[in-house]
This record gives sequence, structure tokens and C-alpha cells, in this order.
Amino acid sequence: MKTYRLACFVGLIVAACSPTSDYTKTDGGPNNPAAKGQVYAYNFDAAPTGALPSELAHVLGDWRVSEGAQGRFLEQTGEFHTADFPRVVLKDIAFTNVHAKVRCSMRAGETDRACGLMWRFVDSDNYYLTRANSLEDNVRFYKVVDGDREELASRDIKIPAGDWHTLEAFMEGTHVRVVWDGQTVIEDDDRTFQVGKVGLWTKADSVTSFDDLEATEL
Repeated sequence: MKTYRLACFVGLIVAACSPTSDYTKTDGGPNNPAAKGQVYAYNFDAAPTGALPSELAHVLGDWRVSEGAQGRFLEQTGEFHTADFPRVVLKDIAFTNVHAKVRCSMRAGETDRACGLMWRFVDSDNYYLTRANSLEDNVRFYKVVDGDREELASRDIKIPAGDWHTLEAFMEGTHVRVVWDGQTVIEDDDRTFQVGKVGLWTKADSVTSFDDLEATEL
């Protein structure tokens, strides 16, 4: 297991810490239980361009709906510090046993090109996360507790940048299954969080587009 704290590197003479940006501390509103079997779907086609959809609570990032050849999508275009995690969360709906799914395209980024899904989101500093990174060519599963990001599992897999991909997370009880483009890449277990919201996540200077976000209570 790997734990990531605010990136500090201590040498014999000097110590340098990677800076971080201020972010919004939020729990995303009331934990209204999701109806079992109902698919909560967001394709952003009806959302006004140039702004964050009202269904999403902002934590960090420059998020807006944009128009493309195949319709509207949500994108994060801001460039942030290496230790920053731009993210948004679906308001007011909580899931216990969940299937979360999103299409994403990692378009640019010198430090990172990441596409992530959060679930059992308790607040801005406590949640489960799976993310793909096209610079590292891997998919990973983390838990974030009090802002500390701990790697629980990882899978190396080729991830072409610029293409649209599908990232899915299933969690029933303590069991997690992560699916990338229809292929199960991670299976693991953890019991830290029992219920919470679903959200989207990127890292550092990732310029990432998202579409067809879905969340279902299993």
C-alpha cells in the first residue's frame, strides 16, 4: 500500500513542499438514499454551456459544459499544482451498493492526464476513488481519508490519450470491482466507507472531458 500526503521532500539541507490550492469543503448536501435499481444519468446535453451543471457541487477546478461535434460534455480545463485534485460531486443523492460509470477523454496535461470516479463520498476529504492515467498507463484504486490518499490496488494497461474511454466502479458491501473499457482490471475489498455520493476527479494539470455519468444503487 502507498500513502500520499502533501508532497514533501526532505533533504539533508533543505526541505521543499509541493503547494496546494484552496478547495471547497463540502459533503454535497443531504444524503437522500438512492432508489434501488434506478439509474441516475447525466449526459449534460440539456445543461447550459460555459458553467457547471446545477446537479454538481464544486470542490476544486475549472469545470464547465462545452459543445462538441457529438453534443455537450463536461470538462475540467484548469491547470493546478501536482498535489491538487480537481473534483465535483453529485448533490443530495447517496449510494450504498453502487455502480458508477462515466465516459472520459484525457486530452492534455504535462504532469498528469487523469480521469477519475469517486464513490461513497462522505466529504471533500473522505471517499473512494478509481482513476486512469494515460501518462502512466495504469488504473488505480484508492481510498482518501482525511485528505490522505492511499493506494489499494493498481493495474498496468495501455491508455491512449485523446480517445474516449469508459471507467466503471462497482461496490457491494466491502467488495470493489473496477472496469476499464469493458475489462475488469481491479478487484479488492475495503470497509472504510459504507455510504456516500458519486463524483468526478482529475489531478494536477489534467485537461479531461467527461460525458454520460451514471450512478445506480444495486
